[in-house]
Amino acid sequence: MNRITLNAHAKTNLSLEITGKRPDGYHDIVSFMQGLGLHDVLSIEKCTQKATKYNLPHCTVNGIVVYLCTDAKTIPTDMDNLAFRAVKAFTDAIGLRDLEKYIPTDTMLIDIRKDLPVSAGIGGGSANAAVVLLGLNEMTGRPFTLRQLMNIGAEFGADVPFSTFMNAYRNRGVLAGLEGLEEASDAAWTAGIGEIVEPAESVPRYVILANPGTAISTKAAYKAFDEIGYTAAEKKLFINDMEKYTLRADRKAATLKRFMDERLDAKELLMSGSGPTMVAYYEDVNKARKGMTALAELIEEDCSIRAWLTDSGR
Repeated sequence: MNRITLNAHAKTNLSLEITGKRPDGYHDIVSFMQGLGLHDVLSIEKCTQKATKYNLPHCTVNGIVVYLCTDAKTIPTDMDNLAFRAVKAFTDAIGLRDLEKYIPTDTMLIDIRKDLPVSAGIGGGSANAAVVLLGLNEMTGRPFTLRQLMNIGAEFGADVPFSTFMNAYRNRGVLAGLEGLEEASDAAWTAGIGEIVEPAESVPRYVILANPGTAISTKAAYKAFDEIGYTAAEKKLFINDMEKYTLRADRKAATLKRFMDERLDAKELLMSGSGPTMVAYYEDVNKARKGMTALAELIEEDCSIRAWLTDSGR
């Protein structure tokens, strides 16, 4: 296989509780995560250097030149990009001795058609990394099981294990034959730093995602909890401890949530992840459409706000 295209679906946190700080500096969480219909489109292609544009950003990963083609202006184009880091983690797991056997090319092109906002708390970068792992696994004859790919993802991103699990489910038509695919689900309870993923029954909702056009540093948000303090996990839905920090640190996010709470008539409303994306949940699609109409008034006043109507757990 020389090329594969997969949808890189975002996630939403229907709950996020931070239970403590670990000795290694990471934080333990308990979270219910679920896939979203909203996605980027990512393609991986084996190629030759003559077939690529030399002005594309690229990184050399274990001897493979990996080019990045994207319509996004704000994503990293170096090893801070989780797609590049996924290539490194995957090839590290293969091992240099067997690399040529599984990946008989010295040049690769990753193309990302971006629709997901960056640094928004919905796991866009993790989704890209997840489908790179899944795609490379398909292109190399499936040397790893689904759980092994999730473990590889855990080495460089806390949301990557769930994103791999959920995106395997969402792309199951393309990934038929992947060992462990039958376990994949659109929803799961996650724990630890995110590496513990247990499938769960999904909570079907129509959702409005609204992003205020700002970005939140996940690292800064978690660091703030060293001062805010932690509570024991209740393991219930529609709570997000991160709101204690983000709604204080990001005035636009706080204003957006207040507007949505007053005008959107949602069944549930909370921030996803570390934010600043706000998510309104509906059981009735017509109510969700009315909510989008109400939100359009705010967007007319502030065009930096972006909003989407999509689904989750369906």
